[in-house]
Formats: sequence, C-alpha cells, structure tokens
Amino acid sequence: MTDHILVIGYGDTGRRAVNSVLASQPDARLTVLDTDYLAVAEATANGATAVHGDGRDRCALEEAAADIADRVIVAVPDDLNAFLITRAVRPLNPDTVVVAIIREPENHTIFASDGTVSVHMRQPDDRQT
Repeated sequence: MTDHILVIGYGDTGRRAVNSVLASQPDARLTVLDTDYLAVAEATANGATAVHGDGRDRCALEEAAADIADRVIVAVPDDLNAFLITRAVRPLNPDTVVVAIIREPENHTIFASDGTVSVHMRQPDDRQT
C-alpha cells in the first residue's frame, strides 16, 4: 500500500513539496488542492491528482480525500489561512500527519499547540502565487 499525501497550495513551496515527494516516493498517491485553475492544471501535468477548491472548505477537502490522507502538507501563502486549513483538516482526519509551512516564526507555537505535527518556516525566497 502506498501513502496518500495531500498538498494544499501549489505555489512555489507546494510545487517543491510535490517534486520532493515524487522524487522520493514515486508510488505515493499524491493529491493537490488549490484555488487557482492554472495551478490545478500544472499539478496534473506534474503527475498529481488535482482538485480545484479551497482548503478551508469541507467539501473541497472531502473531494481531495483529506479523510484518508496519511499526510497533509499545508503550503499556502498566508499563515492565518494555513491555520484555518489545519483546523478544517483535523475533524476529517484526526490521525493524519499535518505539516504546515508558515512565514512568521511567532506563529509556530499556535500551530504546534493545535496538533500540527510539523511546522516549517518558509524560506525567504519562496514566492507564492
């Protein structure tokens, strides 16, 4: 059985996450969820299943199979939205490993205290679209 990995946000950081997963786990079931149609098309071209929708929306998360994801990587450009997304994912899949990539170091404890397993600081050169 292969991992199911959901990447929410397909800007530069999300693309790097997808490429990293594909390089290290070519058999992983990879799904991307993004609000931008172009990003969805690019993710599909890159070999991922892609869903158009908002990571804060339960219906979009269900369509992206967040409820069965082994890992969820939240790579959106805004820490508040990232936090809201992690809060939306938890009720659907309380056991999944959530990785949030954030901008502001002071937000680290908020994510960690909410059950996000791994919090990473976005690199300064990471641009989001």
